[in-house]
Parts: sequence; C-alpha cells; structure tokens
Amino acid sequence: MIIDFDKIKEEHIDGFKGGEGKLDMRAYVDDKARIMYSTLRPGAFSGKHQHVGTFEVMYVISGELTVHYDDKTEVARVGQLHYCPEGHFHWFENCTDHDVVYLAIVPTLG
Repeated sequence: MIIDFDKIKEEHIDGFKGGEGKLDMRAYVDDKARIMYSTLRPGAFSGKHQHVGTFEVMYVISGELTVHYDDKTEVARVGQLHYCPEGHFHWFENCTDHDVVYLAIVPTLG
C-alpha cells in the first residue's frame, strides 16, 4: 500500500495536546495505526502526554526536534528517530528558527 501524503488534506493544529504554536499534519488513519507527516513550526511545542496501549516513533526528515522523554531531554536530528515506548511520557518542541518536518507512527496495540 502506498500512502501519498500529498493527497491527504492538511490539518492545521494550534496547541497540539495542550501545547502552544502551530503544527501542520497530514494523517493516514485506520484501525491499526495513525501515520502522520508533520511540520512543527518554530517555537511550537506539544503538551506532555503518555502513550497507553500504543507507542510512538518520530523520524526527523528536516530540522531538529527537541524531545523531553520521561525526565531526559534529547535532540533528534535529520535521519534520527525518537522512540517513546508504551507507558512512557514525552513532549516535543521546535527550539530553532526553522520548521521541523517529521514522520510519526502510532500503532494500535492489542
């Protein structure tokens, strides 16, 4: 199956998961996963959230994504992937003056 994000309507989200700033997302969703091609704008950040019954992987396509994972802060750069296992908390932000583009996958477990 090919997922063509250019053919999926873009959502413009202000304050993703209780955060602040702009996140633009094209999402493919079915009963097994949510697959998102996203652009996090400079200065934007998500709210802190826990993954229950699922996990999340975020692969950075361009820019630098600062991720706060449990009690650690990490920077994911182009070609790197952030993994938030089931049961863990994270939130992420764009601390740069450029967009961060990433692909996120959140499967449905069970």
